[in-house]
Amino acid sequence: MKRAYITLLLVILSTLSLSAQDRHRLSGGEPYDVFLSIRGNYILTQDNFKDNYDWGAGGTFQIEFQYQEIKLSWGVSLGYERFQPKTLKWDYLPTKQLFVAQQVPLTVFCNYYFFNEKIKPYVGVGVGTVWGRYDYSFSNYDNIVEYYNRDFEGQSGFKFGVIPRVGCMFSLDHKNGFGLEFSMQQYFQNDRLEKQKTFAATLQYTYIID
Repeated sequence: MKRAYITLLLVILSTLSLSAQDRHRLSGGEPYDVFLSIRGNYILTQDNFKDNYDWGAGGTFQIEFQYQEIKLSWGVSLGYERFQPKTLKWDYLPTKQLFVAQQVPLTVFCNYYFFNEKIKPYVGVGVGTVWGRYDYSFSNYDNIVEYYNRDFEGQSGFKFGVIPRVGCMFSLDHKNGFGLEFSMQQYFQNDRLEKQKTFAATLQYTYIID
């Protein structure tokens, strides 16, 4: 009887093992691939953020865990971005220029991949926070006298937002990948920190651990 139970247990474990291999592409016992990415961003400002800044640029480091069989992934990215300030010139008055805005975004995201081949198009959404330091002078004064009497309208702190995105990764050897992504960053107002909307185009290099 004991030998029969042992035989039954071995059959069950063998069945579960075969089932797991059917569900996952296992490599080293891990049912997922890991994407390590370095990303460069070019950013276009929108809405009231455009009143103060023309454009931005920056970079992020991203780690992503992709489960191939269900075509879903999740990951975390951390970056640094700078924005080019605007200037204002009135007759008989000196030129006024804002200071450079700087921010550090931290995002948790989820992507859905349509294919798991050499070409991997995807859509995704992220939620996150950004710490930044901004000058809101051009969108936050009532008259020109008040504006020129003010040294700057600087605010710093955290904002929270959502980041929908769409992109495509190209991986010819399943070890190295290159990608293009478009995203919209929508951060919400927090106390005296204004809401912020931008569009970003991103180029990335990805090292794939499979």
